[in-house]
Amino acid sequence: MESPVRRTPRTAAALLVLGAVLLSGTTACTSGDAAPPGEAQGVLPDDPDQARSRHNAQELRAWVARHGDARQREAIGRVQRIIRVGEKGDAYVSTDINGGRTPVRDPLRDPLEAADAVAEAFAAWKDADRGRVSVYDVFGNAMIADREF
Repeated sequence: MESPVRRTPRTAAALLVLGAVLLSGTTACTSGDAAPPGEAQGVLPDDPDQARSRHNAQELRAWVARHGDARQREAIGRVQRIIRVGEKGDAYVSTDINGGRTPVRDPLRDPLEAADAVAEAFAAWKDADRGRVSVYDVFGNAMIADREF
């Protein structure tokens, strides 16, 4: 017959420490919290004007078709919306990378390379001295956060 597990002072102390660590973790930010100014937004923010965001994406795709390099032209079709293009040039770019109708299939190009090409294209297109761009996958998770240009 197996002997039951004995509870020793060390086991109790370890459980207490584990409990404290878990409890302290519950006060962290949730995915719904907005990022403080100047910090990366890990989840795609709400889009208050979807028609405008789609129009911004259409303008970027048209510009890249005329001026972008081959890598940018291939990736830019994944852009769905560009949210909050502000005076400072900051933007949140929503894509269908890692989902959508056609997955990224090129074995030499991973989804992060496609996101990188989108960020480069946006930086070249946006007429601003300085700004930041974040690129999000189909699930709204940041692939590239707050890249400065």
